[in-house]
Amino acid sequence: MTRRKFLKYGLLFGGVVLLDGVFIEPRGLKVEDVEVGIRGLPPSFDGFTVCQITDVHHSLIVGLDFVERAVRLANSLDPDLIVLTGDYIDMDREYMAPVMESLSGLKARHGVLSILGNHDYFIGKDYSKDVIRSHNIPLLENSHVMIEKGRGAICVAGVLDFLEDRPDAKAALTGAGRDVPRILLAHHPDYSEHLPEDERIDLVLSGHTHGGQVRLPYGIAPIVPSRYGQKYSGGLVRLTRSEGTRVYVSRGVGVVSIPVRINCPPEITRITLRPGTADL
Repeated sequence: MTRRKFLKYGLLFGGVVLLDGVFIEPRGLKVEDVEVGIRGLPPSFDGFTVCQITDVHHSLIVGLDFVERAVRLANSLDPDLIVLTGDYIDMDREYMAPVMESLSGLKARHGVLSILGNHDYFIGKDYSKDVIRSHNIPLLENSHVMIEKGRGAICVAGVLDFLEDRPDAKAALTGAGRDVPRILLAHHPDYSEHLPEDERIDLVLSGHTHGGQVRLPYGIAPIVPSRYGQKYSGGLVRLTRSEGTRVYVSRGVGVVSIPVRINCPPEITRITLRPGTADL
């Protein structure tokens, strides 16, 4: 192949990839099904499903039509619980109320729970809190709720943002018995490296990294906004410091910074709880 032809086909290929990354893949919502084993899970929670939606980043680029499509997709999964793990808008305050109005249409048997992400602080923490609560979506701030089903219960806790505030898992879990399975919502996965070692935490649900938005072959993301690099680029991770703790990092729904996704489609996650211990 001549140099001219090589450059021609290279530019053509690059153009096709760029068009796909800007106009097609960011719109291709994918449901990721994940099973997580939890020790001591009550029999009544075997098969309990948690739908995670994160990093919507509603903006001029991520429109309400796309957000509403995500809501319809999540509802079609018929989940037991829906959790929202932060970053509802990109940078502008004007997008917060409309996106929460759309997300208020989410339906689950045990309701919807939320936490804040770092972008939600950019428009004012108190403002974001007020908008979320005005749409009757419970917000966890270093706090927890107990979900009861049959004769069993699980604890779902949420912490403040790792970059913009002071997350405190110990405070969030105060009052929850150690024999009760515990799920922690933490927007930034790096907070998992700072969890108190004397607290039982079975599963952490995070977002923030967007899967890197661009992935090379073999799933390698050149840019991951995490101190721990590829470890938290996406998917299920086992904490080496805690044998019983798993971290799931979602690729998220929207885009941030460069509005492109390549080999890294947007995600809604359906997590199914099972008794026992998950093997990775």
